[in-house]
Amino acid sequence: MVVALNDTVTDLALAAYERALEPKRLRLLPGGHFDPYTTQFDQSSAAALAWFRELLT
Repeated sequence: MVVALNDTVTDLALAAYERALEPKRLRLLPGGHFDPYTTQFDQSSAAALAWFRELLT
């Protein structure tokens, strides 16, 4: 799960992550809700890609 630290729903996202079953991984990024898709896209997409490569290969 990729979560922006300054998102208005960060607390809800972190609570959902805590309830999620394994396998799971959390990546916290600076910024607001859309930053993982815009200014932090390199970091968020790299985290997602690494997770998929690990679990799907």
